[in-house]
Amino acid sequence: TVHSVPDSSLFLPDLKLKRKESVLHELVGAALRDRAVRDAGLLQETLLKRERWCPSAIGKGVAVPNARSLAVIEPRMVVARSLRGVEWDAPDGLGVQLVLLVLSPSEATIEGHLERVARAITLTRSQRNRQKLVEAVDGRVLAALLREGAS
Repeated sequence: TVHSVPDSSLFLPDLKLKRKESVLHELVGAALRDRAVRDAGLLQETLLKRERWCPSAIGKGVAVPNARSLAVIEPRMVVARSLRGVEWDAPDGLGVQLVLLVLSPSEATIEGHLERVARAITLTRSQRNRQKLVEAVDGRVLAALLREGAS
């Protein structure tokens, strides 16, 4: 099978924020500056509603918030790292060090969106990959891991 090249991704290596809402705001802002988002307010609201309903922390210091929305122009993954950890209502009670925000435009299929979310989760499943991302100096490590996962 032929795998498509991973959607372009953004890497924010040093989140200073401590609150989930602030972190989501910063990630949405990065996607907006990257011209992947047309309505940051709408996207932020969508993400926060979803977090209240079902927190996106999956454990082991990882959260994968995601949205398929009219507010999104093109698929994007925004990965952010917090060395001190962010309180995120994780099932294991740990603070989140890696946040992988997965965005898809509303015209994307649900299957396509869920495939992108699954790719983000797979990327952080191994301790080795999580460690690499936590220690990464810049986005090249993320790009390499995405390429590896896509092959």
